[in-house]
Amino acid sequence: MAGVALVVTLCLVWLIWYATRAGRNAQSVETSQTAANDAEIVAGVQANMAKAQAEGPQSKEQLLDRLDAGTG
Repeated sequence: MAGVALVVTLCLVWLIWYATRAGRNAQSVETSQTAANDAEIVAGVQANMAKAQAEGPQSKEQLLDRLDAGTG
């Protein structure tokens, strides 16, 4: 009877360990995905800033035309 209790206890310990490890792995993946999304947003903003700087100053009419076209 003691052997059965030991096996059951070991199975429960293993199950708790496995569930904890799986939760940590899932959290790590979620954190990595969030960091990748944030990096993509920052890269997009930087690209837009570089484009605006490269195109230089513009008149009010040029700006309004770009905004109306949806490329601003």
